[in-house]
Amino acid sequence: MTGTAFQTELAPPAAGSYSQAVRCGNLVFLSGQTPRDANGVRHGDWPFEDQVKLTLDNLEAVARAAGLSLRDAVKVTVFLRDPRFAQRFDAVYATYVGVPAPARTLAQSNLDGFDVEVDAILGD
Repeated sequence: MTGTAFQTELAPPAAGSYSQAVRCGNLVFLSGQTPRDANGVRHGDWPFEDQVKLTLDNLEAVARAAGLSLRDAVKVTVFLRDPRFAQRFDAVYATYVGVPAPARTLAQSNLDGFDVEVDAILGD
């Protein structure tokens, strides 16, 4: 692998053979985060907005481990179990990203017990 991997105990450990984040040049690629706490405990039964907040808090913790924040995001991918939750997602998401907002893709996905998953690419 080319790049430098980052890990933080402030976000859930990787649930497979991947890094929480990898820097390659001026970009940092954040792996998808879900509403799991730093101990890996799943919170898919929480209200939707709380799941979004925990997911974005996890991404922010990983971004900070790499010396950046979500305000440095240039591309975000959002996976929602129910795309009708997009506006509710946006209400929380807008408080985490800067203006102008990063490029974004939103897709519907079967998330195995979660309502949301988010990954990001950061630039410095």
